[in-house]
Amino acid sequence: MIRSLLYFIIFTLAAQPFCQAQSNPRYLVLYKDKANSPFSIDKPTAFLSQRSVTRRNRQNIPIQTQDLPVNPDYVAAVKQTGARIIYSSRWFNGSVVEASATQLTAIKKLAFYKGIELNLPIANLTSKTPGIERVVAVKDKFEANEDLNYGGMNAQLALMEVPELHKKGFHGENMLIAVLDNGFNNGNIVPFLKHLKDENRVVDTHDFVSRDSDVYADGSHGLAVLSTIAANQPTVMIGAAFKASFALYRTENDLAETPYEEVTWLLAAERADSVGADIINSSLGYTTFEGEFDTDEYNHTYADMDGKTTIVSRAARFATRSGMIVTNSAGNDGNKSWHFIGAPADVDSVFTVGASNYDRSYAALSSVGPNAAGIQKPDVAAVGAGTIVGNTSGNVSGGSGTSFSSPLIAGVSALFWQAHPELTAQQIIYVLKKSGHQASAPDNLLGYGVPNLTKAEEIFVAEFKPLGTENELLTSIVLAPNPVQNEVRLTIPQTLVGQNAELTLLGINGKALNASQSRLTRNHSIPTGNIPSGLYLINIKVASQERTLKFIKR
Repeated sequence: MIRSLLYFIIFTLAAQPFCQAQSNPRYLVLYKDKANSPFSIDKPTAFLSQRSVTRRNRQNIPIQTQDLPVNPDYVAAVKQTGARIIYSSRWFNGSVVEASATQLTAIKKLAFYKGIELNLPIANLTSKTPGIERVVAVKDKFEANEDLNYGGMNAQLALMEVPELHKKGFHGENMLIAVLDNGFNNGNIVPFLKHLKDENRVVDTHDFVSRDSDVYADGSHGLAVLSTIAANQPTVMIGAAFKASFALYRTENDLAETPYEEVTWLLAAERADSVGADIINSSLGYTTFEGEFDTDEYNHTYADMDGKTTIVSRAARFATRSGMIVTNSAGNDGNKSWHFIGAPADVDSVFTVGASNYDRSYAALSSVGPNAAGIQKPDVAAVGAGTIVGNTSGNVSGGSGTSFSSPLIAGVSALFWQAHPELTAQQIIYVLKKSGHQASAPDNLLGYGVPNLTKAEEIFVAEFKPLGTENELLTSIVLAPNPVQNEVRLTIPQTLVGQNAELTLLGINGKALNASQSRLTRNHSIPTGNIPSGLYLINIKVASQERTLKFIKR
């Protein structure tokens, strides 16, 4: 069922016994409803960050009942049975519960009890479970070209024209990328990530396995993945979106293979949504590999790879439908008996990434599509054979696998979305797919191929950027969040940045309350703290063109 950490050549984690102190198995207990909840979709900032709400508003995605936290009264009632609540899930409307047989019987008698996910424990952590022995590295040190600013990472980025967007001033600023992996060992001390610490750009961390905030003690795979996006050590290595901010979550347990890891993925994706992440990168995958799992009943089949059956795929569907881009590794089984993509790479709206060679040809290790519903996968590809990554010693290493092609695409997505914030998550995916080198003939090996950011700009201009008048460009201005509190925030198309505009605040009756002349900035704000609650208009004039937008002041 579960073959996670989708890398092929980088390092070895020795198998060793795993055991925890608690004596009861864990279940994902599901609740019938969210009735009588103290939370309301009308007050989303009680359970979501303003950034999360803004992301939805910008894409016209409404807050729904599924976004509400579980009813705290239900959680309290479960605790009264003596069972232990580990985490709760908004999207699945349930709680991860440690319970004895007697406690579980009591839970099943509660009026709001709906069922148990899988009708099985998601993990019985009392058993000693061997981890998976990883493949030994064959390339540990890479001599960087001192004449290249990007160091060893230059070729993998240049293949997608990443430096061209960097030259235009887009490096990932103000984009938030959540990375779900097995940990980020030494990520707080290696020199190529020092800037993240110095500039406070790791905004959230959580270890869903150990249930604490320290993600730097385990897992070198996550560090290597993060390096492809975030590294910033000129002449040694520079990642694709090195000025982005990051949320780092450990969801993968190297020492056990159970559905619990799919549940921790779900919980991490919910947390990424809550903090307002724009992008989730997941270099993880869940399939079937005989002999690797604690319980045969946990095994998936190819029929389960339909994008809507497994726990992790259903979680990824929720994540993409909340307005985040989810980039996910296709898998590294292209040359094995199980050669198909895994979950959640099987989800229709997930941005599934295969592996290419440096000449854009298919890398034989890369898992292939379609998914079990016949949907073509992967969507795109990036360098996944001989990818340059950073290691826990602070050095440059070579590695292969879709684990490293996926974060490259996550970084590319961050750059392009930063450049064009008026687009939705799925529109970003659409443009990047169409910019792929085999977009005219996509297949189930590389999808649309390796994206090209220069080509993506051309597609954006042709299909999304209004041509001609400023009036047409004004239609691309986004007002979000809405309702507003102390200011109206406008996202201005790049073409209009720097132009003089007349901005007039009006009452709903059309009476002007104030007017100002200003030069437009990318993220333009207009103070509203001195006006009472109600419905208002903002009129924007550029040259002879104008547009009026409505907003609600709380």
